[in-house]
Amino acid sequence: MTISFGRFRFDAVEYDEQWDLLYLRRSDNPAPDEWDVSEEGDALAYRGADLISVDVMDAALRLQEDGEILLTMEDGSVLRSPDIHLAITRQAA
Repeated sequence: MTISFGRFRFDAVEYDEQWDLLYLRRSDNPAPDEWDVSEEGDALAYRGADLISVDVMDAALRLQEDGEILLTMEDGSVLRSPDIHLAITRQAA
């Protein structure tokens, strides 16, 4: 399964239903050289200008309450994912 946020694509996807955490990674698994926390409280890992992993907090709750999950980047831009619900519903089933 591949999940996109804006121009960033993640093909290693894991949802932890007990903790309501969604882990999005690139399968080639480059080591991050910078970490950040989004406005929403999600952990973002970067390699250069590439977002290489995201740990989405309260994923199912946010999806249920807001109908989507947004990521606010350090520069203030907001990324949306058209397919994020697939990661949660498929893995929680």
